[in-house]
Amino acid sequence: MSPVLDIRTMVLIYVGINIGQTIVLFYLWSVQRNYPPAKDWAIGSLLFAIGLFLFSLRNQVPLALSEIASNLFLLPGMMLFNIGIVKAAGRVPPVRAGATICILANAALAWFVLGDPNYPVSVIIHNAAILTFYLYTAYVCLMAKTASGNHTFRLIGGIFILLSLVCAWRVAGGVFGLTFSFSSTLPRLFWILTSLICIPMVTVLLTLHTSQRLQEEIEAQARRDALTGAYNRRAFAEFADKEWSRSQRHGSALSILSVDIDHFKSFNDLHGHPTGDAALMQVSKSAQAALRTTDIWCRHGGEEFVALLPETGMEQALAVAERLRVAVERTTIPSPSGPLSVSVSIGVAERTVRHERMSELLAVSDAALYQAKATGRNRVVAAAQRAPGPVRIVSVA
Repeated sequence: MSPVLDIRTMVLIYVGINIGQTIVLFYLWSVQRNYPPAKDWAIGSLLFAIGLFLFSLRNQVPLALSEIASNLFLLPGMMLFNIGIVKAAGRVPPVRAGATICILANAALAWFVLGDPNYPVSVIIHNAAILTFYLYTAYVCLMAKTASGNHTFRLIGGIFILLSLVCAWRVAGGVFGLTFSFSSTLPRLFWILTSLICIPMVTVLLTLHTSQRLQEEIEAQARRDALTGAYNRRAFAEFADKEWSRSQRHGSALSILSVDIDHFKSFNDLHGHPTGDAALMQVSKSAQAALRTTDIWCRHGGEEFVALLPETGMEQALAVAERLRVAVERTTIPSPSGPLSVSVSIGVAERTVRHERMSELLAVSDAALYQAKATGRNRVVAAAQRAPGPVRIVSVA
């Protein structure tokens, strides 16, 4: 069996693996339509498989098809596949630079294959483009700092470093004869064999990353209120337990705001449920904009919300509550009858040594909220620190 046939056989095997990989990635894209990298991986893999098949026909079809047309698919396919990896790693890919490399490389290859045939130069140009994609993707993956899955991207980065080294040896052996006393075809065979093993490994890792991301997305959605985007009661309970324990352990301050939209039932009956839903969304959006990044905003039920303020004493909590009240008061709500507005009443309570659990602190802030509603609404009332019952009205609209 001749070396050429060996190489062609391996390339055809690689084509078959890429076709299977393409099918897997298109299926991945079909179940992850809202994840842009999945689309890049699927289309890039398809283009690469087409280009690889055309390349496998070398010496059996005209050079214009096996050398030029194959690279018109190979290089853009590789670029698009790697762009998807860069996106998944949290970077904005240099699409224009990648497209420019593909155009210039294909133009140069066409000249040095058909216009002024020069095999060594065409090999260098082809592999220089591939090395650029490999090395940039490796760099991005090794530097990736995603919320999770850093180890996955470091593995992918390591694989691309290996592919880069093998690709460089292919050039060194094929062009400069640096085969280290081995067969002259060994660098090319080794490059194909390494790619045949490594690229499917990358696909598996990307599939695992996407599965992990989907699981995290499902868990995140389970912690959020679908309408307002605020945390739900389940998530609030988790945050509350954590912050309560930390407050007790370190003796740090912890405050809570009970927030209720004023006259919401009447508003809903008068303007309809769609406008009522819009009011809930706008109130939640305005409140979250008024809160600090460390504060935890939760929809506790109906038109009732709760804000947990870690490391926050009463005076600072009152300032946060007043800022929130004003932000909601200034919010406009679109409706068929024109812009509308709503207000909120807020009860504020701070944890003290008298409180043994979060439910007690929440009951105190609720009592302050009822006081705010009983004394005119659209105001903030602070719960008493020593005597029972809310005592301090902070603002009146």
